[in-house]
Amino acid sequence: MAGAFTSGTAYQRVRTGAADQVLQDLRDQILSGALARGTRLPSEKELAAHYEVSAPTVREAIRALSAMNLVAVRHGAGTYVTAETSSLMSSAIDAVVELERVTLPDLFDLSEAIYRKAAENYLQDGQGRSLSALRAAAEAFTADMGDEELPAALHAFLTELVALSGNQLLIAIAGHLIEVQIAAARRSAERSPDVWSRIAVPLRDERLAIVEALEREDAAAADTAIRAYMKRGRELVSLHAADAAEERG
Repeated sequence: MAGAFTSGTAYQRVRTGAADQVLQDLRDQILSGALARGTRLPSEKELAAHYEVSAPTVREAIRALSAMNLVAVRHGAGTYVTAETSSLMSSAIDAVVELERVTLPDLFDLSEAIYRKAAENYLQDGQGRSLSALRAAAEAFTADMGDEELPAALHAFLTELVALSGNQLLIAIAGHLIEVQIAAARRSAERSPDVWSRIAVPLRDERLAIVEALEREDAAAADTAIRAYMKRGRELVSLHAADAAEERG
């Protein structure tokens, strides 16, 4: 077989769908690291011969792996293992949000918990990481920023805050939550163009309070500052929504 592909333990067909078996074996190899990112999978013909199935069965399994963001099919070049953490996390979160009808306030609650945990992790064992990027992101907000600059500034601040945790799982989860919330704000901005200036800019002092507490290595103050930031953010979102509804009415 080509590349780094192996069958792991001896592969045996069992009485389930053939495509499911191929999918499971390849998935296991990818998630275990036996098939590393960047590895080119064998051709359909080679995989079909190895698994003793038809080429369409292999094709079905590859489509499923692609839908899971575990592989990417590059026409004319083959199929490569991608398994990007952010893509995997995004797919999982999107599915839960849709299935459970998760609301924006629910996402705010989860985000707050993540930001507080990030600060806690940093103050416990991450002081070696610089706060300069977080401070620069907090100070970047100005009243004259445009509707494209403000979302980018907000994304930068929240991303830097979570990165302080040093926890890749938190970073991956938060990364997608940040994207979801900014996308929701962008949709709101289509109906009410001043949403960014009315919500993102007024929270500048609250962001700076978070940075200053972290710089002082004051865990209680940092936790309080994050709570205050999220509380004020919810208030501004609710106020803006009420004003927008009144204008439409």
